[in-house]
Amino acid sequence: MHVGHLHHLERAAKHGSYLVVAVTSDEQVTKQKGEGRPVFNADERSKILRALRCVSRVIIVDDLYEALYEVEPDVYVLGAEYKDRVEAQHKAFCDLHKIDIVFTDGPVYSSTKLLSHYRRRQWPMVMGSSSR
Repeated sequence: MHVGHLHHLERAAKHGSYLVVAVTSDEQVTKQKGEGRPVFNADERSKILRALRCVSRVIIVDDLYEALYEVEPDVYVLGAEYKDRVEAQHKAFCDLHKIDIVFTDGPVYSSTKLLSHYRRRQWPMVMGSSSR
């Protein structure tokens, strides 16, 4: 998770009284992003999200439909980078179930680009602890 996620979640929370965040399962992240992803497993990502004041509930799912069926939201919030990338079948599902699709504004960060940048610099992903 990075600061772009935090900005998005804080803005998303303003679209309702209860924010449910769907975390993509490890298996699906690996399928979508490739080997070496996710960097943190779904339980770790969920734990970070649960610690945020703006998040009411966290679920782990394999796909969007699973999340929408489980939560039955009034509003589905996406980041600004998805404005022109909502898949037709997802839009049709939301229309059918009267789910509004809205987009947050603010800066857009790419986890993939951030990871690539840090890996090129060969910075350690986990810092060791000192035992003094």
